[in-house]
Amino acid sequence: MYQPNSVRAMVSGVSGGIFLIGLAIAFFVGPFLPILFIMLAITSLLGSFSSFRPNAFYGGIIGFVWLMGLAFCFAFGFWPWILVICGISIILGALRVPIMAAIAGMGIFGLASQSNPQPQETYQPYQPPQPYQQGYQGYEQPAQPQETYQEGGQQFQYPPQTPQQFQQPPQPQYEQPQAEYPQEMPPQQMQ
Repeated sequence: MYQPNSVRAMVSGVSGGIFLIGLAIAFFVGPFLPILFIMLAITSLLGSFSSFRPNAFYGGIIGFVWLMGLAFCFAFGFWPWILVICGISIILGALRVPIMAAIAGMGIFGLASQSNPQPQETYQPYQPPQPYQQGYQGYEQPAQPQETYQEGGQQFQYPPQTPQQFQQPPQPQYEQPQAEYPQEMPPQQMQ
């Protein structure tokens, strides 16, 4: 069974070991900076590969190009070569989408996504909010007697009242415009 954590730990350990061996070679054999940058380039590429994420691996490729370019410039001492490294970096940036598609198509990244599946979100249809109902729905309030008034010898019931805080303020109704705008005169022809 494929276990990404054990492979990740293995690749991280290998990249750390390569770095330490490269550092020892750089100290004892020389030239120091070119060998150091070559080992840093290799370990950055391996370290980014150990994350099993295409974005991280793409970043590792960019880091690899720059570190190898710096090793080349320190080895040959001709600094206008840094413009070549800048050009390669710009080309890799322009080709990011096809490179990312190729990286994502590699088998190891597909296995990593299958072994650690993300939970799928279920679709919930939108439900509009329900109007506010005062009081608890499971508890029925006792019916209150309707108040009445007398007018002209007859009894009338007061209309049901809603609390003041839930009433909508009356909207003003305008019958005519509140401002008058000047009308433009049509162009007149000269004779």
